[in-house]
Amino acid sequence: MFNRQNTAENFDGESAAGLALKNFAALLDDTDFVRELELMEIGRLQLMLRRQMLVEWRGLYMALWRLALEKSFPGEAEAMFAEFMAHYKNTHPDRLSAACVERAKEYWGMLAPAGETDFNPAARHLTSFFSNDTKDTRSLSLKLALHIRKTYTYIFDRLL
Repeated sequence: MFNRQNTAENFDGESAAGLALKNFAALLDDTDFVRELELMEIGRLQLMLRRQMLVEWRGLYMALWRLALEKSFPGEAEAMFAEFMAHYKNTHPDRLSAACVERAKEYWGMLAPAGETDFNPAARHLTSFFSNDTKDTRSLSLKLALHIRKTYTYIFDRLL
């Protein structure tokens, strides 16, 4: 259950907004990002890159959820996102989780202008962590953009 003592907005736990908050918290906690790491060909022994990519993907998932909120709860999306971020910071006080929250804000900045029509900026950002040749980078970027779209649809479908 969300601790709402330190947040700007309170949402009834039984309301659609409260349900969306709970559903996304559960979805994020249950995600292991194995598919995402496999797409990027990040092995288990690439510890530093793996840790960084987990921060990136958690932040991106949060931003995708924010995008889904904008579509379903246009008047409440910003407050709901702020409440979730405050709750996440309180329940995950470690340094990596704080980085996830910051990355979520940055990914939201990438996604907000085009909305659900273009996930290429986020995909290009993710590929920027690699120093592959241009052909491989373009291919990876396209794969990631398609996967991000699929992930957005998954998050949107499970909003409530």
